[in-house]
Amino acid sequence: MTKWSFLLKKRKIICQFLKNLSTMKCYQLLICLSVWTLCSSDNSTNNREGKLFSLFQIIQFPNDPCVSTSRNGTCYTSDECVSKGGSSSGTCAQGFGVCCTFSLTCGSSTSENCTYLVQSGVTSVSPNPCTYTICKCSNTICRIRFDFTIFDLAPPVLGEVSDAPVQSQGGAIGDCTSDTFSVTSPGGSGSPIICGINTGQHLIVDASDECNVAAFSLGGIGSTSRSWDIKVTQYECNSGLGGPPGCLQYHTGSSGTISSFNFPIASSVVGPTVTHLSDQHYNICVRQEESKCVICYTPKIQSATPTAAAQTSFGLSLDSGADALESISGSICSADYVLIPGAQDTPLTIPGPIPAVVGALCGRAFRVEANAAADIYDPASHVSVCSRLLPFQIGVHFDSDEVDVTGTGTDVNEEAKADGGIIGFSLEYQQLAC
Repeated sequence: MTKWSFLLKKRKIICQFLKNLSTMKCYQLLICLSVWTLCSSDNSTNNREGKLFSLFQIIQFPNDPCVSTSRNGTCYTSDECVSKGGSSSGTCAQGFGVCCTFSLTCGSSTSENCTYLVQSGVTSVSPNPCTYTICKCSNTICRIRFDFTIFDLAPPVLGEVSDAPVQSQGGAIGDCTSDTFSVTSPGGSGSPIICGINTGQHLIVDASDECNVAAFSLGGIGSTSRSWDIKVTQYECNSGLGGPPGCLQYHTGSSGTISSFNFPIASSVVGPTVTHLSDQHYNICVRQEESKCVICYTPKIQSATPTAAAQTSFGLSLDSGADALESISGSICSADYVLIPGAQDTPLTIPGPIPAVVGALCGRAFRVEANAAADIYDPASHVSVCSRLLPFQIGVHFDSDEVDVTGTGTDVNEEAKADGGIIGFSLEYQQLAC
């Protein structure tokens, strides 16, 4: 195709960028520019190509987010994409740009928005730890989000709930002793250390002027395969999508599910070895939706007659009775617990008074008030716990040890009986109208 025919083919598209001219004047301008380009006093090929290129220099487009055939990217010219180390997939800006995607390898760094950290089916990495350096793409960036499309590492030390637990792991239960992942944020709030299966989860950290480092460290566990595919998105300070400072996770929508790390969120069954991670201290925040004033949380998976193979999706710490599966709240929760400001059991009056006491919840049932003092499981033990205190958030506080002493009572061993105290949580939330 000659440059002349190419120019005519693109005339309508080019005209859309010359919005201050009428269609007829735009066409006239293109013809004049083309004639000037082709009929210059210097008719050498190189000179004509230079002048034709100058024509296209007047066409500019913003480097907006775009969607390629498989990933999100940024709209650049083809040359820009190559020079920045990206891969083009699909077009943007009405065909003048390419959707440029960026996948990082171990040890690399980037200042591009919307990048991907990818490893597939590896048993080891080099270097180890495998680090990715994420720098701000502009001075207006305040928050960086990591979405775990795939996150499959070696599990922590697992406990096992049973009617007759055997003391074996002690305080090591929940510790990431083989693989670890964390994100640093010099001068700001980074992430806790996590491991295990976290596909579908996310975390958000403060963007650092010194750059953030995401680090995977893989231990020696033979041929065990690990994989990750993580989307990294940077958010400007005035964007509400990055979540408030101090929120490691940020959920939007009138309803959804929140879970502790290493909880099998894709499963409908809570098995005996479901184990939350140690040393977890962070806040989960939920955006208040329009005309909503109350948020209620309920265990996503429930069992009226729990067994080790079919537990409810809430269990933290010891219980108050040897064979009871009771809820505990308040200052008694000092080891592993969730903190729901203004927590109340349902039903509650809307509008109504807001409790002054901050609701720390633990034990083997999810509710604020303690169960009846009976050593029999009550299928109504788990209820919806609601709060009208703004902003909506849950504090997660898991200490470094699980209690695993000799004994079969729920008051001395967190692995004793279902629902176990090593589970963690997976809760559905629902926002209610004012």
